Formats: sequence, C-alpha cells, structure tokens
Amino acid sequence: MATPSAIQAAGDSANTLNVYRITNSISLDATYDAHYCVGEVEPYAGRSMWVATTKADNAATQNAEIKAALIAGPFDTNVVVPG
Repeated sequence: MATPSAIQAAGDSANTLNVYRITNSISLDATYDAHYCVGEVEPYAGRSMWVATTKADNAATQNAEIKAALIAGPFDTNVVVPG
C-alpha cells in the first residue's frame, strides 16, 4: 500500500508540490483508498475531486489513476473508481 505522500511524489519527482496535492485520504474498503486531489498545473489546474485508487497498486500506478481522473472528471463530490 502506497502512502499519499509516496503517490504524490511519484507524480512530482522534483517535490515541488505543483502537479496536484492530496489533501485528504480515507480507506473505502479492503480494495480501495480514496484521495481528495487538488490540481495545481495544467491540465489539472482548477480541478479537484475524490479519486479512488487500488490499495494493492504501487505509488506510480496510483499516481497514474489520479492524473487520469483529474483530466477526465466528473468534478463533483462522488468518488471516481478506477476502471
């Protein structure tokens, strides 16, 4: 299981915190965690949402799930589950 900081670091190897920020994380169930992500730069800027990531995946894979969700939306209070 990757920590939120490890997931965020996978998307921002320079540690600038300027790609997206994970501001809150919760465990949904045995399979998924949910992270509230706030986009900082294009194409993520101004986009924020809850994104579910698969707990068993590594940080790089969870980072990819978050980036794809931030690009695709929908941007509401529902959690977007990968796949």
